[in-house]
Amino acid sequence: MADDTDREKLRRVLLAAAPLLTQPPPLPPILQPTTTAALWEYLSSVTGEDYNRILLLLRPTEPDKAHPEQGGQRITEKWLFSLESQDCQWRFRMTAGELSDLAAALKIPDPFRTAYRHSFSAIEALCLLCARFRTAGEMYALAMLYDRAQSAISECVNELVEFLDETWEHLLGCDSEHLLHPSRLKEYAAAIHARGSPLASIIAFIDCTIRRICHPTWFQRQAYNGHIKFHSLKYQALMLPNGIIGHLYGPVEGRRNDNFLLTESMLLEALSEFAHQEDVDEDTPIERRYFQIFGDPAYGVGPHIMSPFSGPGERTPEEHEWNAQMSAVRIDVEHGFGIVANLWPFLNAGWKMQLYSSPVGRYYRVGVLLANCINCLRPNQVAQYFDCLPPELEDYLHD
Repeated sequence: MADDTDREKLRRVLLAAAPLLTQPPPLPPILQPTTTAALWEYLSSVTGEDYNRILLLLRPTEPDKAHPEQGGQRITEKWLFSLESQDCQWRFRMTAGELSDLAAALKIPDPFRTAYRHSFSAIEALCLLCARFRTAGEMYALAMLYDRAQSAISECVNELVEFLDETWEHLLGCDSEHLLHPSRLKEYAAAIHARGSPLASIIAFIDCTIRRICHPTWFQRQAYNGHIKFHSLKYQALMLPNGIIGHLYGPVEGRRNDNFLLTESMLLEALSEFAHQEDVDEDTPIERRYFQIFGDPAYGVGPHIMSPFSGPGERTPEEHEWNAQMSAVRIDVEHGFGIVANLWPFLNAGWKMQLYSSPVGRYYRVGVLLANCINCLRPNQVAQYFDCLPPELEDYLHD
């Protein structure tokens, strides 16, 4: 028999819940009185086992805190080289030898220490970053596999992303001294022309990609893209025929259109300085004096950029044929975005992209950098399609 104090508390709780008890779905039989009078009458007769059953129903349940224990194998170079090649590539998208070479080429400090003094070897830090980008699943799964606390892995990933973006951001600009050197522009134009382009002056393809993010706490209107109806960040990319994204501008707020990014990036101004064709004179038409990039009709036409025939009116058969030929080779840029997304599914997990708590804007930039590095090690489908080899890893990762 419960004491009077507990009985009074129980009555107050059930009386407060009386309006809820009259609504569907039906409650257990022990809680089905439908009026206040019936509740009082019922409670006055409750004793022993029935009283304990009511307390059990009203007992607050603890949130589910079940987690497997942290464990697995700490990542070391020796352990990496003991893995089968397929296993290592499934876990980190690269073989042990490629990971070792890339960690050295990226100049990751060894040891890599976070702000809260977690210490990782350079190759372990790179592997954890690749493992995180490799999946959109729970971070705790990495703690189970690689014997590191979830907080330590999160710090390692975020701080390594910031380090890589700050160290190698020049590779995603207009690198006219190496990747976009005039001698290489001629090779790019020849490769695209050989694959079916009616123009012999196209060196790359430009487009924008929209990356979904969580509903931000501040500046929601700026991040909202009215065309695709969600909050996002936007990037502008230049895809080269060797499979490298040779220029990446962003992030900018998702509400901006493609021409805004083109203007803000000053890409056309940069091309005007170095994208000159050889063996031209003053009598050569201006559109043939320069190499051009190719984009969708929204970009328009200029000395350094071309786009398909568009606008009102019917197209002539020649214009239709020209558009079809350029469209066949322009799909290259879509393949480039797809390669990044397929390599790193985490970048597609918009529900995990919390704008003010993680370096969300840098995630995609570093994902592109790593995809470019993998392409240097193993040429991707774009490079194979155009038969245009990317540079060696050491040549790409220059100071």
